[in-house]
Amino acid sequence: MAQKNMIIALIISFLFTGLGIAYAGNIRKALTFFIIGVILNVLGVWVHMIFSLIGIVFWIYAMYATYQEVRMVNGYY
Repeated sequence: MAQKNMIIALIISFLFTGLGIAYAGNIRKALTFFIIGVILNVLGVWVHMIFSLIGIVFWIYAMYATYQEVRMVNGYY
């Protein structure tokens, strides 16, 4: 399997929550992260600011999950 570029994966995930995981090859997990991120952002705008804060924390976790996923695909684990 080809090595995945960590910087590209993190930039994609920075712009679109979780989609760096799709770049690493795990489409199902990426879509789950992306959908949860969209739902949290929509709720943050329409319902209450607490969802925006949760969305930011989730976005940071998605970046970490992307990092872990790329490391796993590249054989570091």
